[in-house]
Amino acid sequence: MTRPLDFSVMPIRGDADDFLEKRYAYNGSNLEYVGWSKKPNCPTDSELWYVIKLSYSGSSVVRQQLPDEGPFFKYTWDDRATYFS
Repeated sequence: MTRPLDFSVMPIRGDADDFLEKRYAYNGSNLEYVGWSKKPNCPTDSELWYVIKLSYSGSSVVRQQLPDEGPFFKYTWDDRATYFS
């Protein structure tokens, strides 16, 4: 059973549902990346995204990782895999 995302670890103000654009990327059946932008219809190559990476043990989320450079709306969705070590 996959647990719901814990948005309390997000160092941004407001409820996650307040963002105008949200994207998901899967690795097989597991949700691997989640991205938010406050700009409606934000292009995926714009440096306006906040991204997290999820890690699993079996089917359970065990880590919500922030990008190496910190929690900012400065990333592109297209390059999401390059921001995490």
